[in-house]
Amino acid sequence: MRNSLTLRLVLTSSAWVVATLLVTALLLIFLFRGHIEQRFEILLHDHLEELVAASELTPEGVFGMSWRPSDPRFNRPHSGWYWEIQRSGVSLARSDSLWRESLQVEGAFIGGFPQVHQLSGPEGEPLRALTQNITFPDSGRPLQFIVAGPVSDIKINVHAFTVQVATTLAVLGVGLLLVVWFQVRFGLRPLQVIQQALGEIRRGQLERLPENNPLEVEAVVNELNSLLDHNRALLERARTQVGNLAHALKNPLTVIRNEAKHIDSEQGRVILKQTRAMANSVELYLSQARIAGTTGLLGTRSDTKAIIEDLCFSLERLYKDRNLKIDRSGVEGCWFRGEAQDLEEMLGNLLDNACKWARSQVLVRAKRGGDRLLILIEDDGPGIPERHQSEVLKRGRRLDEKVSGSGLGLDIVQDIVGLYRGRIRLGRAAGGGLSAQLELPAAD
Repeated sequence: MRNSLTLRLVLTSSAWVVATLLVTALLLIFLFRGHIEQRFEILLHDHLEELVAASELTPEGVFGMSWRPSDPRFNRPHSGWYWEIQRSGVSLARSDSLWRESLQVEGAFIGGFPQVHQLSGPEGEPLRALTQNITFPDSGRPLQFIVAGPVSDIKINVHAFTVQVATTLAVLGVGLLLVVWFQVRFGLRPLQVIQQALGEIRRGQLERLPENNPLEVEAVVNELNSLLDHNRALLERARTQVGNLAHALKNPLTVIRNEAKHIDSEQGRVILKQTRAMANSVELYLSQARIAGTTGLLGTRSDTKAIIEDLCFSLERLYKDRNLKIDRSGVEGCWFRGEAQDLEEMLGNLLDNACKWARSQVLVRAKRGGDRLLILIEDDGPGIPERHQSEVLKRGRRLDEKVSGSGLGLDIVQDIVGLYRGRIRLGRAAGGGLSAQLELPAAD
């Protein structure tokens, strides 16, 4: 499972909500059960007082009742509601619901105060009974009054209340969980906005994070923006220094090479050879220095069509004496996730090579496949045999010394492609020449 902050907050909050509702439900049921049991005992006590009020003894000690309790449950056989009056274990009067049975109370009747007992009814059902010893005037032996009701009535009421509480709290719990989810989503919304903004920065659609944020994340946003600005400033400074170094080295090397051409001796040829090697090394390493800091920079996004159009325009003017035709249709809507300078370096070397070897036509195509940008460059020249295609990618390797160049172009392209985790493939074009395909990261 992914380490999600939203999931953590939702789970912990949900656990507290569920635990609180469960404790609340148990407490309500406990209090309600106590209330029902208290009401049940009050009802039994009222019936017992009615029995005492209806009972009387004649001067001769004969027991009698002025009336019988009016509750119809006492008249229905085995209804669970019973009353009985005893003296010395002998039944003097009983409810019709007992039929011919008698209530058996375990333990002795103690004192003249009402007592609660648990006993079994005629059919074995559990009963809750209220008993009391009462001694009438001029009567030597007390009368035992017993009133009992079914425990199932308490359970039925508690069960009905439990269902109602469970339903109510379940609905409340669902509502609270939805509120928790909405609260977490709403509270973490600024983080999602920052995440989306970072994605747009990586795709080159934004340069900095939005600054209108809550206080809790404002410091983080400010630090990220400062880091982006710092990286951009470092990159620009490095580029400036690299450019200055290129001018500082290339001009003296050019002067030395020109002077060496006028020295008609072995020393002059050695100097010319070594200065040419130095110039190639300077070009290679300065090119690598220009691209080394750009691949991991956020916010880089380049228009492939604009770069191809500029390069083709320049190359057509450079090779206008050969009447080369550069077909560059089908390059619209493609964006490169990287620096324009790096794409210019790669396409410039490949297009320049294609123009050098082409007979009459160079073809440039670009398309997007998922998150990758595919650029195809073909010429109608002699091409490169398959066995030599991997060899030309080696540094400074040239198959034909007659054509001008340092032999570093394809090697520089391969270095830049590697920094962008891309690929370069060489093959045979449909017209018989060389086909070079670049696979690079695409941007929206």
